[in-house]
Amino acid sequence: MSFAKTVKAELVTVPVDLEEQLAEFSAFLNLQTELHIENKQKTFVFKTTNPTVAKRFLQLSRTLYQAETRLMTQKSTKLKRRPTVLIEILSPVDKIMNEHNYLDHQTENQELFTQSVEAKKAYLRASFLAIGSVNHPKTAEYHLELFSTNPEQIIFIQKLMNHFNLNAKITRRRKGYICYLKDAEGISDFLQLTGAQNSVFKFEDIRIKRDFNNSINRVINCEIANEKKTLVTAQKQIRDIKLIESFIDKDDIDEKLLSVMSLRKDYPDIPLSELSEMYESVYEEPLSKSGLNHRLTKIKQLAEQIRESRNIE
Repeated sequence: MSFAKTVKAELVTVPVDLEEQLAEFSAFLNLQTELHIENKQKTFVFKTTNPTVAKRFLQLSRTLYQAETRLMTQKSTKLKRRPTVLIEILSPVDKIMNEHNYLDHQTENQELFTQSVEAKKAYLRASFLAIGSVNHPKTAEYHLELFSTNPEQIIFIQKLMNHFNLNAKITRRRKGYICYLKDAEGISDFLQLTGAQNSVFKFEDIRIKRDFNNSINRVINCEIANEKKTLVTAQKQIRDIKLIESFIDKDDIDEKLLSVMSLRKDYPDIPLSELSEMYESVYEEPLSKSGLNHRLTKIKQLAEQIRESRNIE
Protein backbone atom coordinates (compact mmCIF):
# COMPACT_ATOMS: atom_id res chain seq x y z
CA MET A 1 0.00 0.00 0.00
CA SER A 2 1.31 3.44 -0.92
CA PHE A 3 1.90 6.02 1.78
CA ALA A 4 -0.93 8.19 0.39
CA LYS A 5 -3.37 5.27 0.69
CA THR A 6 -2.13 4.58 4.23
CA VAL A 7 -2.85 8.20 5.15
CA LYS A 8 -6.32 8.07 3.60
CA ALA A 9 -7.11 4.78 5.32
CA GLU A 10 -6.39 6.51 8.63
CA LEU A 11 -8.23 9.74 7.82
CA VAL A 12 -11.54 7.98 7.12
CA THR A 13 -11.50 6.65 10.70
CA VAL A 14 -11.33 10.12 12.29
CA PRO A 15 -14.53 10.69 14.33
CA VAL A 16 -16.44 13.86 13.41
CA ASP A 17 -19.29 15.87 14.91
CA LEU A 18 -22.12 17.46 12.92
CA GLU A 19 -20.20 20.64 12.05
CA GLU A 20 -17.21 18.63 10.82
CA GLN A 21 -19.47 16.27 8.86
CA LEU A 22 -21.01 19.20 6.98
CA ALA A 23 -17.53 20.59 6.22
CA GLU A 24 -16.33 17.22 4.92
CA PHE A 25 -19.46 16.74 2.84
CA SER A 26 -19.04 20.24 1.38
CA ALA A 27 -15.51 19.36 0.26
CA PHE A 28 -16.59 16.05 -1.29
CA LEU A 29 -19.53 17.72 -3.01
CA ASN A 30 -17.54 20.55 -4.57
CA LEU A 31 -14.35 18.66 -5.43
CA GLN A 32 -15.38 15.17 -6.51
CA THR A 33 -19.11 15.19 -7.26
CA GLU A 34 -20.96 15.96 -10.50
CA LEU A 35 -24.57 16.99 -10.99
CA HIS A 36 -26.37 14.94 -13.65
CA ILE A 37 -29.76 15.85 -15.13
CA GLU A 38 -31.53 13.23 -17.21
CA ASN A 39 -35.23 13.25 -18.10
CA LYS A 40 -35.64 16.16 -15.67
CA GLN A 41 -34.29 13.92 -12.91
CA LYS A 42 -31.34 15.35 -10.94
CA THR A 43 -28.71 13.14 -9.37
CA PHE A 44 -25.32 13.67 -7.77
CA VAL A 45 -22.53 11.28 -8.75
CA PHE A 46 -19.45 10.96 -6.55
CA LYS A 47 -16.43 9.26 -8.16
CA THR A 48 -13.31 7.78 -6.58
CA THR A 49 -10.92 4.88 -7.09
CA ASN A 50 -10.51 4.48 -3.32
CA PRO A 51 -13.22 2.29 -1.71
CA THR A 52 -12.53 3.62 1.79
CA VAL A 53 -13.08 7.19 0.59
CA ALA A 54 -16.30 6.09 -1.12
CA LYS A 55 -17.47 4.57 2.16
CA ARG A 56 -16.78 7.86 3.98
CA PHE A 57 -18.86 9.83 1.48
CA LEU A 58 -21.66 7.28 1.64
CA GLN A 59 -21.76 7.48 5.45
CA LEU A 60 -21.91 11.28 5.35
CA SER A 61 -24.69 11.26 2.75
CA ARG A 62 -26.85 8.91 4.76
CA THR A 63 -26.09 10.52 8.15
CA LEU A 64 -26.67 14.12 7.09
CA TYR A 65 -29.46 13.71 4.51
CA GLN A 66 -30.76 10.15 4.82
CA ALA A 67 -29.88 10.02 1.15
CA GLU A 68 -31.23 7.42 -1.23
CA THR A 69 -28.14 6.13 -2.99
CA ARG A 70 -27.01 3.69 -5.62
CA LEU A 71 -23.55 2.14 -5.68
CA MET A 72 -21.84 1.24 -8.96
CA THR A 73 -18.36 0.38 -10.21
CA GLN A 74 -16.73 1.29 -13.49
CA LYS A 75 -13.81 -0.69 -14.88
CA SER A 76 -10.77 1.29 -15.93
CA THR A 77 -9.50 1.15 -19.49
CA LYS A 78 -5.95 1.57 -18.18
CA LEU A 79 -3.90 -1.49 -17.29
CA LYS A 80 -3.66 -2.22 -13.54
CA ARG A 81 -5.82 0.83 -12.73
CA ARG A 82 -8.31 0.21 -9.97
CA PRO A 83 -12.00 0.40 -10.95
CA THR A 84 -13.84 3.64 -10.21
CA VAL A 85 -16.46 3.54 -7.48
CA LEU A 86 -19.55 5.65 -8.26
CA ILE A 87 -22.02 6.66 -5.58
CA GLU A 88 -25.18 8.12 -7.05
CA ILE A 89 -27.38 10.24 -4.78
CA LEU A 90 -30.96 9.95 -6.01
CA SER A 91 -32.53 12.10 -3.29
CA PRO A 92 -32.82 14.62 -1.65
CA VAL A 93 -30.82 16.33 -4.43
CA ASP A 94 -32.70 19.65 -4.31
CA LYS A 95 -32.24 19.95 -0.55
CA ILE A 96 -28.51 19.33 -0.86
CA MET A 97 -28.22 21.82 -3.73
CA ASN A 98 -30.04 24.51 -1.77
CA GLU A 99 -28.18 23.90 1.48
CA HIS A 100 -24.79 24.02 -0.23
CA ASN A 101 -25.76 26.67 -2.81
CA TYR A 102 -24.33 24.24 -5.35
CA LEU A 103 -24.88 26.24 -8.54
CA ASP A 104 -24.13 29.75 -7.27
CA HIS A 105 -21.47 31.28 -5.03
CA GLN A 106 -20.02 27.92 -3.99
CA THR A 107 -16.97 29.32 -2.25
CA GLU A 108 -19.07 31.74 -0.21
CA ASN A 109 -21.13 28.81 1.03
CA GLN A 110 -17.98 26.79 1.70
CA GLU A 111 -16.76 29.59 3.95
CA LEU A 112 -19.98 29.28 5.97
CA PHE A 113 -19.24 25.59 6.50
CA THR A 114 -15.65 26.29 7.60
CA GLN A 115 -16.01 28.98 10.25
CA SER A 116 -14.36 27.12 13.13
CA VAL A 117 -10.84 25.72 13.28
CA GLU A 118 -12.15 22.15 13.49
CA ALA A 119 -14.39 22.69 10.46
CA LYS A 120 -11.41 24.02 8.48
CA LYS A 121 -9.45 20.90 9.41
CA ALA A 122 -12.38 18.71 8.40
CA TYR A 123 -12.65 20.42 5.01
CA LEU A 124 -8.93 19.90 4.39
CA ARG A 125 -9.21 16.28 5.50
CA ALA A 126 -11.98 15.56 2.98
CA SER A 127 -10.15 17.56 0.30
CA PHE A 128 -7.11 15.34 0.69
CA LEU A 129 -9.30 12.23 0.66
CA ALA A 130 -10.94 13.39 -2.57
CA ILE A 131 -8.11 14.93 -4.59
CA GLY A 132 -4.91 14.62 -2.56
CA SER A 133 -1.69 12.65 -2.77
CA VAL A 134 1.61 12.59 -0.90
CA ASN A 135 5.00 11.08 -1.71
CA HIS A 136 6.45 8.38 0.50
CA PRO A 137 8.97 10.01 2.88
CA LYS A 138 11.65 7.53 1.81
CA THR A 139 11.73 9.08 -1.67
CA ALA A 140 14.18 11.80 -2.64
CA GLU A 141 11.54 14.54 -2.76
CA TYR A 142 8.96 15.59 -0.17
CA HIS A 143 5.70 16.50 -1.90
CA LEU A 144 2.02 16.75 -0.96
CA GLU A 145 -0.55 18.06 -3.40
CA LEU A 146 -4.26 18.53 -4.06
CA PHE A 147 -5.39 18.69 -7.69
CA SER A 148 -8.50 20.26 -9.21
CA THR A 149 -9.57 21.63 -12.57
CA ASN A 150 -11.41 24.41 -10.73
CA PRO A 151 -9.06 27.30 -9.82
CA GLU A 152 -11.54 28.77 -7.31
CA GLN A 153 -11.58 25.53 -5.35
CA ILE A 154 -7.77 25.34 -5.32
CA ILE A 155 -7.51 28.94 -4.12
CA PHE A 156 -10.01 28.19 -1.35
CA ILE A 157 -7.97 25.13 -0.26
CA GLN A 158 -4.78 27.21 -0.27
CA LYS A 159 -6.51 29.81 1.89
CA LEU A 160 -7.49 27.14 4.44
CA MET A 161 -4.02 25.59 4.45
CA ASN A 162 -2.33 28.94 4.94
CA HIS A 163 -4.71 29.72 7.79
CA PHE A 164 -2.54 27.15 9.59
CA ASN A 165 0.69 28.77 8.31
CA LEU A 166 1.55 25.89 5.98
CA ASN A 167 2.86 28.18 3.22
CA ALA A 168 0.99 26.28 0.50
CA LYS A 169 1.67 27.25 -3.11
CA ILE A 170 -0.38 26.95 -6.32
CA THR A 171 0.77 26.05 -9.81
CA ARG A 172 -0.75 24.82 -13.07
CA ARG A 173 -0.64 21.07 -13.71
CA ARG A 174 -1.75 19.49 -16.98
CA LYS A 175 -5.44 20.42 -17.34
CA GLY A 176 -5.83 21.86 -13.87
CA TYR A 177 -4.16 23.32 -10.81
CA ILE A 178 -2.43 21.96 -7.74
CA CYS A 179 -2.06 23.33 -4.25
CA TYR A 180 1.13 21.84 -2.87
CA LEU A 181 3.62 21.58 -0.03
CA LYS A 182 7.30 20.82 -0.61
CA ASP A 183 8.86 20.97 2.85
CA ALA A 184 8.81 18.04 5.28
CA GLU A 185 7.65 20.09 8.25
CA GLY A 186 4.70 21.51 6.34
CA ILE A 187 3.62 18.04 5.19
CA SER A 188 3.95 16.68 8.72
CA ASP A 189 1.86 19.58 10.07
CA PHE A 190 -0.82 18.99 7.42
CA LEU A 191 -1.08 15.30 8.28
CA GLN A 192 -1.31 16.12 11.97
CA LEU A 193 -3.97 18.80 11.71
CA THR A 194 -6.16 16.62 9.46
CA GLY A 195 -6.01 13.80 12.01
CA ALA A 196 -3.51 11.32 10.55
CA GLN A 197 -1.54 10.92 13.79
CA ASN A 198 -0.16 7.44 13.08
CA SER A 199 0.91 8.53 9.61
CA VAL A 200 2.72 11.50 11.16
CA PHE A 201 4.72 9.13 13.38
CA LYS A 202 5.57 6.95 10.39
CA PHE A 203 6.43 9.98 8.25
CA GLU A 204 8.71 11.48 10.90
CA ASP A 205 10.36 8.16 11.72
CA ILE A 206 11.23 7.47 8.08
CA ARG A 207 12.20 11.10 7.48
CA ILE A 208 14.54 11.22 10.47
CA LYS A 209 16.20 7.94 9.47
CA ARG A 210 16.54 9.10 5.87
CA ASP A 211 17.91 12.51 6.82
CA PHE A 212 20.29 10.87 9.31
CA ASN A 213 21.58 8.48 6.65
CA ASN A 214 21.98 11.38 4.23
CA SER A 215 23.92 13.31 6.87
CA ILE A 216 26.18 10.32 7.48
CA ASN A 217 26.75 9.97 3.73
CA ARG A 218 27.59 13.66 3.45
CA VAL A 219 30.09 13.36 6.29
CA ILE A 220 31.65 10.26 4.73
CA ASN A 221 31.83 11.91 1.30
CA CYS A 222 33.38 14.99 2.88
CA GLU A 223 35.95 12.87 4.68
CA ILE A 224 36.76 10.99 1.48
CA ALA A 225 37.14 14.28 -0.39
CA ASN A 226 39.41 15.63 2.33
CA GLU A 227 41.50 12.46 2.33
CA LYS A 228 41.81 12.63 -1.44
CA LYS A 229 42.82 16.28 -1.24
CA THR A 230 45.40 15.43 1.46
CA LEU A 231 46.88 12.65 -0.67
CA VAL A 232 47.06 14.82 -3.80
CA THR A 233 48.75 17.63 -1.85
CA ALA A 234 51.17 15.22 -0.19
CA GLN A 235 52.11 13.67 -3.56
CA LYS A 236 52.92 17.15 -4.93
CA GLN A 237 55.06 17.81 -1.86
CA ILE A 238 56.91 14.51 -2.35
CA ARG A 239 57.62 15.42 -5.98
CA ASP A 240 58.94 18.83 -4.90
CA ILE A 241 61.16 17.21 -2.27
CA LYS A 242 62.62 14.69 -4.73
CA LEU A 243 63.27 17.47 -7.23
CA ILE A 244 65.12 19.52 -4.62
CA GLU A 245 67.20 16.50 -3.53
CA SER A 246 68.15 15.86 -7.16
CA PHE A 247 69.63 19.30 -7.72
CA ILE A 248 70.67 20.67 -4.34
CA ASP A 249 73.12 19.16 -1.89
CA LYS A 250 71.71 18.49 1.57
CA ASP A 251 74.42 20.63 3.14
CA ASP A 252 73.05 23.61 1.22
CA ILE A 253 69.48 23.17 2.47
CA ASP A 254 68.23 24.75 5.68
CA GLU A 255 68.05 22.18 8.50
CA LYS A 256 64.48 23.16 9.35
CA LEU A 257 63.43 22.42 5.78
CA LEU A 258 65.41 19.18 5.73
CA SER A 259 63.64 17.91 8.83
CA VAL A 260 60.24 18.56 7.27
CA MET A 261 61.31 17.02 3.95
CA SER A 262 62.48 13.88 5.74
CA LEU A 263 59.30 13.65 7.80
CA ARG A 264 57.03 14.08 4.78
CA LYS A 265 58.83 11.30 2.92
CA ASP A 266 58.44 8.99 5.94
CA TYR A 267 54.74 9.83 6.29
CA PRO A 268 53.45 10.61 2.77
CA ASP A 269 49.72 10.14 3.42
CA ILE A 270 48.89 11.94 6.67
CA PRO A 271 47.35 15.42 6.98
CA LEU A 272 49.21 18.45 8.33
CA SER A 273 47.66 18.20 11.80
CA GLU A 274 49.00 14.67 12.26
CA LEU A 275 52.31 15.56 10.60
CA SER A 276 52.68 18.40 13.10
CA GLU A 277 52.19 15.98 16.00
CA MET A 278 54.63 13.54 14.41
CA TYR A 279 57.25 16.31 14.10
CA GLU A 280 57.16 16.95 17.84
CA SER A 281 57.40 13.23 18.54
CA VAL A 282 60.39 12.70 16.22
CA TYR A 283 62.34 15.91 16.81
CA GLU A 284 61.18 16.56 20.38
CA GLU A 285 60.24 20.15 19.69
CA PRO A 286 56.81 21.67 18.97
CA LEU A 287 55.84 22.81 15.49
CA SER A 288 52.36 24.18 14.91
CA LYS A 289 50.27 23.31 11.88
CA SER A 290 50.73 26.85 10.52
CA GLY A 291 54.48 26.66 11.14
CA LEU A 292 54.64 23.34 9.31
CA ASN A 293 52.63 24.73 6.44
CA HIS A 294 55.02 27.71 6.26
CA ARG A 295 58.02 25.38 5.82
CA LEU A 296 56.20 23.29 3.19
CA THR A 297 55.42 26.50 1.31
CA LYS A 298 59.13 27.36 1.31
CA ILE A 299 59.90 23.87 -0.02
CA LYS A 300 57.36 24.40 -2.80
CA GLN A 301 58.88 27.79 -3.69
CA LEU A 302 62.36 26.28 -3.78
CA ALA A 303 61.14 23.53 -6.15
CA GLU A 304 59.51 26.13 -8.39
CA GLN A 305 62.77 28.06 -8.58
CA ILE A 306 64.55 24.90 -9.75
CA ARG A 307 61.86 24.23 -12.40
CA GLU A 308 62.10 27.77 -13.74
CA SER A 309 65.90 27.87 -13.79
CA ARG A 310 66.21 24.49 -15.49
CA ASN A 311 63.04 24.73 -17.62
CA ILE A 312 61.44 21.72 -15.99
CA GLU A 313 57.68 21.27 -16.21
